[in-house]
Amino acid sequence: MRMEAMEWGLAAVPSTGEVQDHDRPVPAQGREVVVEAERLPPTDAPPPPGITIQPDRLTNRILDDKAQMFVRCARFFPVKLLHRVIDGKPNSPAPLFAMDGFIRANMACWPDLPPPPMPAPPGLASCWPVDTSMGLPVCRSVYDRGAVLEAAIARFAPEAELTPRQVDDPAVQARLEAMEANRLSLAYSEERLRAQALQCLVRSEPENTTRMVRAHGHPALQTQYLYRILDQGRHCLGRQGPIKVEPLYFRYALTDAFYRWVVAARGVDSLLPVG
Repeated sequence: MRMEAMEWGLAAVPSTGEVQDHDRPVPAQGREVVVEAERLPPTDAPPPPGITIQPDRLTNRILDDKAQMFVRCARFFPVKLLHRVIDGKPNSPAPLFAMDGFIRANMACWPDLPPPPMPAPPGLASCWPVDTSMGLPVCRSVYDRGAVLEAAIARFAPEAELTPRQVDDPAVQARLEAMEANRLSLAYSEERLRAQALQCLVRSEPENTTRMVRAHGHPALQTQYLYRILDQGRHCLGRQGPIKVEPLYFRYALTDAFYRWVVAARGVDSLLPVG
């Protein structure tokens, strides 16, 4: 999804408040109490009104399929490198060299290696732009990194979650703000605005974002949760007009924002083990 350079504020979300015991319904004596689980959205449902899917998505799907294939095949990823890829500062050399090193250690798993001579590091982790049939440039590296991030959460922090109480906690918000100020110190202004909008979306819909991340491996279901998050969090994008989205790219961006919130909520530096 292409976000225009506009001011996105972290919109205030009303506190859910605690439910007091005297507010809870008391079941009648002898009456069966039925607790219904959350109903999963139909995976083939169209997006809500006002949200449209980028029409030319074949290239995006191909790149994502290759990224998922790479993550399933690759086995050698030292945690030390993983920290640099996921927890490193955007636009700094360390994450790029770490991802490049991972690709080179698993070349047999990375589809479409360039012909010799191989580009010097960190060339394999650079943007590698690919144009869609409509001439829209797509960075292959976005999908490679996104697939790695999802797999890392599924492996090392499968129980990660966010609740309304956590994201509305001033202490958690302060930790997130301080962490992101440091992490994004080399980011461009548009990247910072985009990060703020994504953080706002996660704060607006922490439970649906948790469900989206935990549906790892089921992209159609993840897309439905993505639609819910966008529909309920339109205010985070700074406008009420139509929203055009590339679901695969935006899912990875939201997963990254989820990761940052969980780190702040837990008061740790990373969700990854010490490497």
